[in-house]
Amino acid sequence: MSRPTYTIGLLGASRIARKAIIAPASRREDCRITALACRDVERGRAYAREHGLGEIDVIDSYAEMGARADVDIIYNALPPALHLQTARACMGKVQLIEKPFAMSADEAREMASLPGVVMEAMHHRYHPAMAIFLRQLDRIRPLTHMVGRFHAAIPFAPGQLRYVPELGGGGFNDLGIYPLSVARWAAGREPAVTRAEAVWHETGVDTRMVAQLDFGDGLTAEVSSDMCAGVTREIWFEATGAGGTIRFDNMVHPHLGGTIRGPDGEMTEPRWAEVATYDAQLGHLIACLRMGGAPLTGGAEAVAQQAAVDAVYAAARSRSVKP
Repeated sequence: MSRPTYTIGLLGASRIARKAIIAPASRREDCRITALACRDVERGRAYAREHGLGEIDVIDSYAEMGARADVDIIYNALPPALHLQTARACMGKVQLIEKPFAMSADEAREMASLPGVVMEAMHHRYHPAMAIFLRQLDRIRPLTHMVGRFHAAIPFAPGQLRYVPELGGGGFNDLGIYPLSVARWAAGREPAVTRAEAVWHETGVDTRMVAQLDFGDGLTAEVSSDMCAGVTREIWFEATGAGGTIRFDNMVHPHLGGTIRGPDGEMTEPRWAEVATYDAQLGHLIACLRMGGAPLTGGAEAVAQQAAVDAVYAAARSRSVKP
């Protein structure tokens, strides 16, 4: 078999990798997963068999993955606390790094400055429905207020990453970054966080967060996340402006049933279900590599997003609600 145009190495035997990179890569002819770095090699081999990766190389060193000449793209799904050190080890490579990108904006800036290409895996940015939604907003500008929600129950379990603060856990880190990012993209500028309130779990992570944002020029927003057990699932974003209101239901996974509703009624397209957000993300990255372009969620965007996340947490810690 001839070598594919791009080869991919995985950092970590993660649950998200199956839908985020393994399945999308399997549906393309121009890329192939060729290596996996896992601290437990036997676990890594079992993972490779389970996910149909064949006889790929399984190694126990993240740094070794960064040094391999036969790997073009690194997919990093390790806990956020490991992103900076592994990005350093893999500098010079093309790195697709899971969200949240870093533990702080300072870390994000260092990662963005490393040689090579870095891209935050904000998969929802790349689906055709998101592009349509952002274009539709031009019909109702100037915008005056936006509201975004991502509420989904993630009950506590020992070892669950989202409940381990030192590894980068937290409900807003996992869920809230989605409506926050959409608000930033819709506004086209960065917000000031005027107020944020959180409910904190005994482990130290936030389980619920509501943040008030001010983008200037009369535009405000409220974004929230909630992973408390039993919470009603809500995933939507709504923008109001001079020309009315446009709502995007399921803006995170529109391929599973996204709908845009505006002044002229409901909009949905069968083709939205034909491509998963993760397929669109990998396709965008490879198109950028072929054409020499910069990813939409590349280093500068990742830094700006992380700075906004930091500001939300800073505001919430100054005014918190006990569980």
